[in-house]
Amino acid sequence: MPSPVMHLLPWENPLAATAARWLAREWTGEGPLDLSAELVVVPTQQAGRRLREALAEVAAMREQAVFPPRVVLPEALALPKDEEGGEGRAATRTESVLAWIEVVRRVDLATVREVLPVAPVRRDFAWALGLATELQRLQQVLAEGAWRIGDVARRATRGEGWPEATRWAELANLETAYDAGLARRGRRCAQALRQAAVMRPTWPAGVRRIVVVAVPDLLPGAVAWLRGAAELGRVEVVVFGQTEETRESWCDEWGRPLPEVWAKRPLVGIDFAGAVRLAADPAAQAERVVETVRRYAQPERRVGVGVVDAEVMPRLEQAFSEAGLAGFNPEGRRWRGTALHHLIDVWRTFVAEPTWLAGLAVLRCPAVLDCLARRGGGEFSAARLLRAADALHAEFLPATVAEAARHVAVERDGGRELAGALAALREWRDAAGERDFPRDLQGGLGVIFGGRNFDLAAPGDAVTVAAARAWGEAASEVAAARERFPSAMQAAEAGALAWEIFGEGRYYEERPEHAVELQGWLELWWDDAPHLIVAGCNDGGLPEAVVGDAFLPEGLRERLGLKTNAVRFARDAFLLQALAAARREGGRLDLLVGKTSTAGDPLRPSRLLFLCDDAELPGRVKRLFRPMEATGEFLAWERAWRLRPRWDAPIERIPVTGFRAYLACPFRFYLRYGLKMEGVDPHKAELDALDFGRLCHGALEAMGHDAMMRDCAEPERLRGFLLEHLAATARERFGANPTLPLVVQLESARQRLGRVAEVQAAERAAGWVIEEVERPFELEIGGLKVRGTIDRIDRHVATGAVRVLDYKTTDQLTRPEDAHRGAVRSSAAQAARPEMDWVHEGKTWRWRDLQLPLYRRALAEDYGAAIACAYFSLPKAAGDVGVYPWDNYDTAVQAAADACAEAVVAAVRARRFWPPAEMVERSDDFACLFQGGAAKSVEAPVW
Repeated sequence: MPSPVMHLLPWENPLAATAARWLAREWTGEGPLDLSAELVVVPTQQAGRRLREALAEVAAMREQAVFPPRVVLPEALALPKDEEGGEGRAATRTESVLAWIEVVRRVDLATVREVLPVAPVRRDFAWALGLATELQRLQQVLAEGAWRIGDVARRATRGEGWPEATRWAELANLETAYDAGLARRGRRCAQALRQAAVMRPTWPAGVRRIVVVAVPDLLPGAVAWLRGAAELGRVEVVVFGQTEETRESWCDEWGRPLPEVWAKRPLVGIDFAGAVRLAADPAAQAERVVETVRRYAQPERRVGVGVVDAEVMPRLEQAFSEAGLAGFNPEGRRWRGTALHHLIDVWRTFVAEPTWLAGLAVLRCPAVLDCLARRGGGEFSAARLLRAADALHAEFLPATVAEAARHVAVERDGGRELAGALAALREWRDAAGERDFPRDLQGGLGVIFGGRNFDLAAPGDAVTVAAARAWGEAASEVAAARERFPSAMQAAEAGALAWEIFGEGRYYEERPEHAVELQGWLELWWDDAPHLIVAGCNDGGLPEAVVGDAFLPEGLRERLGLKTNAVRFARDAFLLQALAAARREGGRLDLLVGKTSTAGDPLRPSRLLFLCDDAELPGRVKRLFRPMEATGEFLAWERAWRLRPRWDAPIERIPVTGFRAYLACPFRFYLRYGLKMEGVDPHKAELDALDFGRLCHGALEAMGHDAMMRDCAEPERLRGFLLEHLAATARERFGANPTLPLVVQLESARQRLGRVAEVQAAERAAGWVIEEVERPFELEIGGLKVRGTIDRIDRHVATGAVRVLDYKTTDQLTRPEDAHRGAVRSSAAQAARPEMDWVHEGKTWRWRDLQLPLYRRALAEDYGAAIACAYFSLPKAAGDVGVYPWDNYDTAVQAAADACAEAVVAAVRARRFWPPAEMVERSDDFACLFQGGAAKSVEAPVW
């Protein structure tokens, strides 16, 4: 079999320009540069683009045009061809995966115990899709060497005794069933057709010559095809390397570096001390790249940037944007995570099951709000709609959209918008049909986007239109495949598969003017910039490595002639040497090595950096493993700016619970009572502590208002009353079929109220009678109005003593004195908040809450000063339900509480809301705003 014609060019010269000049070497300059009869094989799409640009520059130097060659990637050489004889055409990727799904769902598990030693719990679509995708991936990897699964069992065993023989025989049987399933639909496996094309290559029509240019990792299947093609026409290989050496000493006849050579060959020409830089984490690497790029007036011509570690790329794009630099990622972006991808996800979930949470997720999509605005006209307000939806969700936790519609009050703020939105949801779902893919998704999306005008000149609209086209293609592909494989999946499963395929697709933005390209490792050899920066030079990425393959361990890959980690190591060592060689004269190569990942996990330096003489190795190890501090906390994201709240919001009145908020954190107090901010949990699935307390409180309030129950000392009658009121409230708020979390919480409430009946009967028998319930009051303290509602006031029939009770539904039993005060343990803490501290019986205390003392102050005029304080506690442990008085409450305690209340009011009126408390004991509704702490997230006020 003939060998290719080899051409060895020096790697000191820029690759793209040198390759272009070599391809045009026979051109005289008279007339256009016509290379249309050439088929040029390059390693990546970006390499092809750079080669065409270089050819255009060669032609432009003589003021001529160029007819470029056909530029292809190695995997495009042996494309599947539909064979004659009516055996069928190549299956699409979706048809292939559906054929595998049929096989794995139907196979007798007893016949594949080596492949599936543990039987799945459920042989559902999700399990079948995962296994089918893995088997499809196995076929694709084997196709790199022109192998199929059955070939491994037949040809790779090397005699008897191979421990994997049974497993691969089972896999081969599965592949046979897969082929048969495709054949019944008039299809053939694309990998089988590719294998046939490799074994029987045909010369491309209109091609004079095939040239392989600088492909250091040509796959075995491509090599086999090229060998066969060399019998039919001229095949040439252009290799860039060290011309002082013979080619045989470092690469094979196809220009692939020899693993046994490059595993130990020292890399020369790299200024280790000047070129290799340590960086604490991906953010620090991005900062270093930006600092370097900013030194150039025209960086797009002078500096190239490569990214090996995927974690560095988003940090680098963000750093470029913040620095005002134009960066461009030629790999594009996936549709996954875009607005349309998210909308399709929530819409298909809603169509499958119209729960309230699914409908609420649909309503929160910008495209849906835009559609509702078009329907509602000028009166529509998205803010009012979302506020009303959040309020309804927080109060009623409806299970379905229909149940939510029952609670909509059109007279409330946003009620009309919400009623219209829920009606639209029902209308759209009816129009979508019932689990009828793709109509169920396409119909709803058509209604949502219908009537909207798109301006393709606007980047956002252009992306949306492109996304819609990509989604349409994915949906059509899945729909067509489902027609051939109707038993493989249901409509909802088809929608999920189409959504996954759509998300894996990519879109490519326009390259900004003067942009620096942020390239992958394999593209860097084709970058002619004199200064090259490579970020993420860590083991696992450089050299690239595959670890833990379920079917193809390293030993089997080597046996099959597939790409191994040793081959990858040799390729990457060669490429690093080539990058250094091209910049040895008048250039610069910088290599950034990360110490930790974004999550703070330690990273190893690239093993390529240790390819040196033995004398240099200790110094390199010492330098690369020296300790280094991170740039900051390892956060999932970093704040780009500090929040700037308006500081002029008036506070004319506060509830009695506001004192607790101020004592916990003055700044959070201002957010809540000045700016009227409050947290919203969009995924709330059960009652929060406040909701649960109100639910129980409603039954207790009803008991206090009922004259017979107030005077009742019979536990059973009290229990029946309380539980009936609870059941009626639950039916009204949550419907006849509450969700499972609500069922559990309602049972907890039943247990607590059942125990309340026993305690209340005992209290009545002891002489305590309910005097008042839900008594409102208003105090004026330091010119500020304080309002509140007292849960309950009791009077003892024999002694006339009065006590004020506050109902507490908490997880853990908390006594009133513990809830209102805490011991001060350090002088530093005492100096920080002196208005909160007081001494009682020789011990220093700090106020946490003033609720019960303010209740006493409000009732003093009607009931006198001698009022006892107590909690009627309903903790999770029903056995702890009871009345817990505040012992040793005297006039000194009341005086200290009054002084603290007046100090808080004075601080509020003086607008002292800063600095914030970084740690709060209770749940923090504003935690999501304060990544890294409140003081770091908010710009301090300047008075």
